[in-house]
Amino acid sequence: MDLSEAIRARHSVRQYEGIPLEPDAARQLGAYVEECNQLSGLHMQLVLDDSRGISGLRRLLLKNAENYLAIVGAHESGLEYSGGYWGEKVVLRATQLNIASCWFAMGAKKDKVQIAPGEKLLIVVALGNAAQPGKPHTSRQMTELYANESGGELPLWFLAGMDAAILAPTANNQQKFRFTLLPDGIVKAESLGGAWAGIDLGIACCHFEIGAGTENFSWAN
Repeated sequence: MDLSEAIRARHSVRQYEGIPLEPDAARQLGAYVEECNQLSGLHMQLVLDDSRGISGLRRLLLKNAENYLAIVGAHESGLEYSGGYWGEKVVLRATQLNIASCWFAMGAKKDKVQIAPGEKLLIVVALGNAAQPGKPHTSRQMTELYANESGGELPLWFLAGMDAAILAPTANNQQKFRFTLLPDGIVKAESLGGAWAGIDLGIACCHFEIGAGTENFSWAN
């Protein structure tokens, strides 16, 4: 499947089979994580077969989740956005490899995660073979999530970007983000607050780029 198909196929999965990932899929995903680290400067890590890595209540909510992506990066401004953006790229690559996923905050032990001085573990994504398929989440009306300040009609690429953005996973399904079309194909993305706002915005922007096509617009500074 291509990335647009992966966006539509991905749903949060909370129950896993508790068996190892298929070796070639795990290898490909690990290689992609390293590629994203090189491009982003993050220190994301794919942790496999760690039955104790997800702790406490999360182990009950995420049954048999024994693999995960630990999103680690320098403790500085912009980490949440970058972690959301690049983490979702890994999630969509996992979807293409038939690996299910679920973003979740906290609840992870750090025993098998390398965190260098000046870095922090931002958030974790459970990965594995789905025991039960995830379900589509309810999205807000698209008109609540964008504004048009371009002086003209909305182009098809912008609408395609919004179609992808409304499928982005967000904390508690809040979807507290807005995309504004400005003149000359400039798009402003902004968070409307809420828990994990920066991560949510990064994920939504990742989806928007895939739907809209980066050749069609530029991000506002």
